[in-house]
Amino acid sequence: MNNKKLNRTERAARSEVLEAMAAKIAESAAQLKQLQDCSPEEARAMRLERGNPFAPAACEGVEVIASAIPLANHSVPVRRYYPEGYVGEELPALVYYHGGGYVLGDVAQYDTLTQQIAHLANCIVVSVDYRLSPEVKSAQIFEEAFEVYRWLRMNGGEWGIDTNRIAVGGDSAGGNLSVAVCLSCKEDGYRQPDFQLLLYPAADYSLSFPSMDEFAEGYFLTKAGIVWFQEHFLEDASRTLDPKVSPLFADLDGLAPAFVLTAGFDPLRDEGEALADKLAVAGVPVRHVCYTDMIHAFISFAGGIEAGMEALEESATELKRAFGTL
Repeated sequence: MNNKKLNRTERAARSEVLEAMAAKIAESAAQLKQLQDCSPEEARAMRLERGNPFAPAACEGVEVIASAIPLANHSVPVRRYYPEGYVGEELPALVYYHGGGYVLGDVAQYDTLTQQIAHLANCIVVSVDYRLSPEVKSAQIFEEAFEVYRWLRMNGGEWGIDTNRIAVGGDSAGGNLSVAVCLSCKEDGYRQPDFQLLLYPAADYSLSFPSMDEFAEGYFLTKAGIVWFQEHFLEDASRTLDPKVSPLFADLDGLAPAFVLTAGFDPLRDEGEALADKLAVAGVPVRHVCYTDMIHAFISFAGGIEAGMEALEESATELKRAFGTL
């Protein structure tokens, strides 16, 4: 019997038991000082000191170039990833917005994950080091991410990008930010991305779905941690219902096609599925897959969790299909 198929479903669901390595990572995280007991600076320092021993493996043939995108008032650092064998021809690109609740994370911490996407999808990946909260708040972050996307549409050819094939994507907060970029495109009448890669995305900052309480503690990402992220990210509590902050309150008609991936033991699981359902009702081509025995952020632990690599491979297949290179 194929266990992989048993642990995948098109609807949000949990397996009877958590996968063994995912359980160990969740148990280890529960022993650490919790986010709600930290300042942002302390939480960032702890993450940097701890590192991630289970990060995806590096890809030897992927070329990595540190760059910056100039915007009106500042520049945004990015890392460009070129797949093995790249010789200067134009390739499709994924603009990747990392996770971390808008408070934590950077392109360095996602370096091998984005290497893997470039390698597996045979595309250029532009990983964006957007500014974090509480130094800047949600509206500024959304505008910055949209400006980065627009710059790449106009200027990406300088970096070998086929500007007619650009996708956006990210994990957790990065998935939320990807949808916000699509909503900004709709609002401004700007060309939509060609695809959205949404990995366990945040979609409802009102925290109203059952999985938020079912997995509130003990499964790596906690409800208290999500509230802590909110308190630093949002300008005020009323922003939780803003359609860009919580896209489940948005009109999703006309947005880019999407792949939505969720995890069975993730507090964000149900809102991710609801986002996929709402996209489908709006007529947006969308596919949803739930990895039923996984925790939030499991792809970031693909060096230790086999399903993390499987999810990266599945995501790459979806990107290839969207780019017409499958």
